[in-house]
Amino acid sequence: MMSLSKSKITTRLSGFSLIELMVVMAIISILMGMTGGLVTKTVAQQERQVELEKVKHLFKQLSYRAFYEGLPFQVTLQENKIQITQNEQQQVISFKQLVFVPQDYSISTKAVITPTTFGIFWQEAPRHFAVGSVFEPYEFNDNEE
Repeated sequence: MMSLSKSKITTRLSGFSLIELMVVMAIISILMGMTGGLVTKTVAQQERQVELEKVKHLFKQLSYRAFYEGLPFQVTLQENKIQITQNEQQQVISFKQLVFVPQDYSISTKAVITPTTFGIFWQEAPRHFAVGSVFEPYEFNDNEE
């Protein structure tokens, strides 16, 4: 029978060396550095979109309340805050991503909001959005029968 000595038998352990792991980690960190800015920019844009929808919804909600409660609202947009006044009670709502064009709004008991647009500063330039009220104005047409 043939005998094998321990020195001739070598077992190779499978796995990665420290150098291989460091190279992989360096490549991953470079890729994350290149795409990390895009991810944070996308998240900020989505937060801005959500806050815009909240502002539009807030105007609709306030016009609804003014109509059914019979009390008008005064709304002031300035910097990143909305100040709502009704019967000398004030409420302030702050936003993280939006900076408003300064403007005062009046919401009547007929659910009419004036002015009809609000503005925010978007990439250093003002951008305006329509303010929606609860009710769409009905236009009477004489030609209809």
